[in-house]
Amino acid sequence: MSSNITIAGENLIARKHGEQKALEVTRFVFALVPGLDPNSAVDRTSVRPPAAQIVHTTAVLRAGYVTPNQVVYSVMLGSDVGDWDFNWVGLETAENVLLAVAYVPVQQKRKNQPPLQIGNNLTRNFMVAFSGAQAMTGVTIDASTWQHDFTVRLGGIDERERLSNRDIYGRARFFGGGLQVVKTGSSYQLKPGVAYIEGIRVAVLNPTVVNVASVPSKAWLEVALQRQGSDVVATWQVVFGSNLVDKTDSAGARHYFVAIADLPNSNTITDLRPAQEIDGALIDYLAARNGDYEHLRARGTTKVDVGLGELPNAKSDDPDTNSSEILATTKALQSLKKLIEDAQVGIVGLFAMNAPPTGWLKANGAAVSRTTFARLFAKIGTIHGAGDGVTTFNLPDPRGRFPRFLDDGRGIDAGRVIGSHQGEAIQSHAHTGSSSNGGSHIHSAWTDAQGQHTHTVTGAGASSPYSGYAGEIGNANDGSSFTTNAAGNHAHNVGIGYAGDHTHGITINPAGGPETRPTNTAFLACIKY
Repeated sequence: MSSNITIAGENLIARKHGEQKALEVTRFVFALVPGLDPNSAVDRTSVRPPAAQIVHTTAVLRAGYVTPNQVVYSVMLGSDVGDWDFNWVGLETAENVLLAVAYVPVQQKRKNQPPLQIGNNLTRNFMVAFSGAQAMTGVTIDASTWQHDFTVRLGGIDERERLSNRDIYGRARFFGGGLQVVKTGSSYQLKPGVAYIEGIRVAVLNPTVVNVASVPSKAWLEVALQRQGSDVVATWQVVFGSNLVDKTDSAGARHYFVAIADLPNSNTITDLRPAQEIDGALIDYLAARNGDYEHLRARGTTKVDVGLGELPNAKSDDPDTNSSEILATTKALQSLKKLIEDAQVGIVGLFAMNAPPTGWLKANGAAVSRTTFARLFAKIGTIHGAGDGVTTFNLPDPRGRFPRFLDDGRGIDAGRVIGSHQGEAIQSHAHTGSSSNGGSHIHSAWTDAQGQHTHTVTGAGASSPYSGYAGEIGNANDGSSFTTNAAGNHAHNVGIGYAGDHTHGITINPAGGPETRPTNTAFLACIKY
């Protein structure tokens, strides 16, 4: 980019100086000159471009002096002007003399045409320098009173506000469950809430869908201050990668990356939103303040304040100390907390809810990362499954089963190892049954009554019947037959002999369901990691 006073302008200045007359600069001229090199020296013999190349003319808006020999002319074009491009700017006098020329890279001026186009505001300043410039032009206003680069000024305000928030909230601060990655059904969401990332306030008003292409993956929150139209706003998005670092884009905007979730598989989400320590000069100052501040979570106190005035000025980082004369430091408490947490790793607990609490995983046999859950892997290893054999391992899976304590040499359940499963079984046993002894007894029997009837008797060779014969019927052997008298309606008794003492067989039908179980209540089994 280059600029200069034209020869015609120089001659006009000399003439005005000789005539002791004022030099009146009246307008800006904008043109788009084909093939113009913005880095080339201005042709001082330049004249106004042809009318076909002129894109806009406008009156000088303001004029001010910088020094007695430097005068600045300014114009501001609002978003109601456009659309045109330019690479040539000229300054003309009241006599239509081209006083000065500037070559610039091709720039755009656009008119505001919502909703299709957001217009831009354009401010151009032209400084003319020659001996006695202020006196000849009659400019009496100090340019410093109105010449500001508002883009730089507002950018500075934004940066100061960001740094102020950074002093208070640190690198990253999330409030409650705000901006936490959760899974609803088969989809992932970002919970609504507020966070500060490097001093930039991020507000998510509604649950927002997060598109997870594949697992395992790590989710990051990318935050930046970027220009949108005539404003600068906080922008954010959820991105995925292994190790993302802050960067500056081509427009000069700084992008900050903070890890918010680890997704080792489709069933597990590890919250990585940092609870980073807030430090800096402001925190040091607040910590050193004297007095009581009821709304502060913690404040500086003395031993006397808390009734420990008799204790010596002694402190310890040792979590194992048992001295009543020594005050435990925060470091000691943190060490103790870690010892307790490490001791709990691998515990299987029962919970009366559908989702595991923070720090626990469902005991469902899932394959999880060996690095993400390194403490748990160090405890249980591949006892419950080796996962893929390289990067994952399996959690225990007691779902639908009753726990049984390890025999550990007692001999009741010999040969069992941790994590082994048994099928259901019933101890071998027999069933006895009997019927009551009936004793010696008889059973009655009978024949049915046949009614009044006769019987016919046939001899061996009788030639004529014998009627009323009272002797032996067997003597009639001549083949003849005869009929006995009717005996009348009668029955015949049948006798049954004694059977003696005896028993009878019994058949028992099966009963019960598909498994053997006591009365029970279902809980969610989880393991501490």
